[in-house]
Amino acid sequence: MKNAPASRLPSISRLSDFPRMEAVYVGTVRSPVSRGTVVSMSLPHLPREYRSITADDIPGARFLDVNGASVPVLASGSVAYKGEPLALIVGPDKRKVAAAIEMTRVRVDEAAAEYSFETCDSSRVAAGERFESGDVESAFKAAARVVEGDYRVGPQDHYYSEPQGSAAAYDYDKLVVFSSTQWPFHVRDAVAATLGVKKDEVIVRPTLLGTHLDGKLWYPSLLACHASLAAVICGRPAMILLSRKEDFLYTTKRAPILASYRAGMDESGRLVALDARIMVNFGAYAPFADRIIGRSMRSAAGGYACPNVRITAKAVITDLPPMGAFVGLGTGPVTFAVERLAEDCASAAEQDPSEWRSANAAGRNDSTLGSPLKKAAPYDALAERLLAMSDYPRKRSSFELIRKRRADPSAVPGYGIGLAFGPQLSANVFGRDGSESPSVEVTLTKDSSLIIQTSLIPGSRSTAAIWKELAAAPLGLHPDSVTIMSSGTDTVPDSGPDALSRNITVVTKLIESAATGLASKRFREALPITVKKTSRARRSKAAPVSPLDDSSWGGAVVEMELDAVDGRPMVRGVWLAIKAGRILSRKAAATSVEHDAALALGLCLGERLDLSSGPAGEDALHQYRLPRIKDIPNISVEFIEDDSEPRGLSELACALVPPAFANALSQALDAPWNTMPRVDEESGDGG
Repeated sequence: MKNAPASRLPSISRLSDFPRMEAVYVGTVRSPVSRGTVVSMSLPHLPREYRSITADDIPGARFLDVNGASVPVLASGSVAYKGEPLALIVGPDKRKVAAAIEMTRVRVDEAAAEYSFETCDSSRVAAGERFESGDVESAFKAAARVVEGDYRVGPQDHYYSEPQGSAAAYDYDKLVVFSSTQWPFHVRDAVAATLGVKKDEVIVRPTLLGTHLDGKLWYPSLLACHASLAAVICGRPAMILLSRKEDFLYTTKRAPILASYRAGMDESGRLVALDARIMVNFGAYAPFADRIIGRSMRSAAGGYACPNVRITAKAVITDLPPMGAFVGLGTGPVTFAVERLAEDCASAAEQDPSEWRSANAAGRNDSTLGSPLKKAAPYDALAERLLAMSDYPRKRSSFELIRKRRADPSAVPGYGIGLAFGPQLSANVFGRDGSESPSVEVTLTKDSSLIIQTSLIPGSRSTAAIWKELAAAPLGLHPDSVTIMSSGTDTVPDSGPDALSRNITVVTKLIESAATGLASKRFREALPITVKKTSRARRSKAAPVSPLDDSSWGGAVVEMELDAVDGRPMVRGVWLAIKAGRILSRKAAATSVEHDAALALGLCLGERLDLSSGPAGEDALHQYRLPRIKDIPNISVEFIEDDSEPRGLSELACALVPPAFANALSQALDAPWNTMPRVDEESGDGG
């Protein structure tokens, strides 16, 4: 990489704070159709200081490596979705850049697009897994009752506080990239590969991440490549900041899912057979398909025991913008399906939903998912707390009487209360056989202050306080003497992506271990002393473990009534009980779960995005309803603590509130409701 004039770049918290002086703006020319071959691209005459950038101008790799999927930095030859980046137009005036994009004409030989995913041929399957144990068909033949259901969860937008973007500029001979990303080192590696330079010639400085909902795992890397190409080719600082419209229409969404279940029960209501078929729409290229499919598979039986199980899951490529993670890498939608199925099974067995769950919860040494479970699923402990705090038994009995004794059977009962239960799978290590293994460095300086170095941003003040307290305690220091350094990839070790509660589980454990290591060296070695700790991935030859081992567990109850005028659900209350090991800060944990529960209600109440017939249009943005503060009910959270290691809880509310809501709605309507988000009758779609 060539040297640039010396500069001192300021620290910025938001991309919109990037200094505009001498900077160029980056705009994107996009595909006008969902699928086809590019015939020509006619760009307008660009004035001096403006230029276009196409795939032919990329000096290094033309594709991003995203967990095994290859995503074009700039597409050429063919397009895979409407809005796919084809070229960049760069210049000092944002309005002129936008005008040049408007005048650009792209001709595409359009091909028939595929948007459906519920059935497909093998050519569109990006990843798949299958698991089978026992004799499933024989068990179904012997079953006293068989329950079937199709359960759907639609796409959902992450709707960030600031639309996505990136900026890049030289600082001496290094290219500094500013990015709001969950994975700074993935951004660094992607930019270096695209520019064809060494990794240490690129520095990534993360900006404010905000509530990301796992939507910033890889897409920031693509935008960083665009900003970096502009900065290098133009020799000036460059910034790309998507509009709200662009962010909504073209960036990643939650991958829609169809989960088709068949469950067989004996006379007492116990599961004897389970058959699940999970289809996931990943849009174009299917980034993270194998990870999401893997975690979906491991969530497919929930926390229940069954001796005969068959599960298949497939990731399907369609001609929609890439889709994937949304709070949990695939587990939430599957939990919705499992918990709706559990409610249907309880109804078919004519049992109380809580009693059915208690009877079918996985016990110690249960091998439903292969390897024996070390500890029983703690349904009874959670239910004892949850049912008491929500008054679930009394309310459900009352609502059942209303449902059964209403004078007009054609009128809906109008009242409902629903229950859901399930795990948050362990994060373990986000990598394979040691790759992407997170590391943390802790340094004790000569003045007895402590420096924590990690590429993960704490995410909240409470998490930062927890890190400081845990690091200071083994050394007898005050937390105020601890500094957390996460300024850039040039000064901190690679701690992997901020996902699956890893900042509380994996990174916290590494910090505590490193500080303990420092304490043992403190009086035997000269200061400063640095201890580095790395969490290694499980070896492929290691003994298998149950997917439910080391999980955190939760239960949720949602109570509602239907508006007497328009029939819309009005949520009266949400209650959650959680068992996630040692809670490092009860107040911070409760606040986090309450926030997540409010977000989950957004999916239940109005965040509807229909992609079944093709990509979203601008009208979909205007119709997308985020939850309003006045719509958020009282949310109560309680923890069942033990002295085991802290476990993740960032997924639990988002996984459990929607099925609890759907179960309550099913009682209020006296009809099963198997689709999220809820769809109003006037829209023409049903549940």
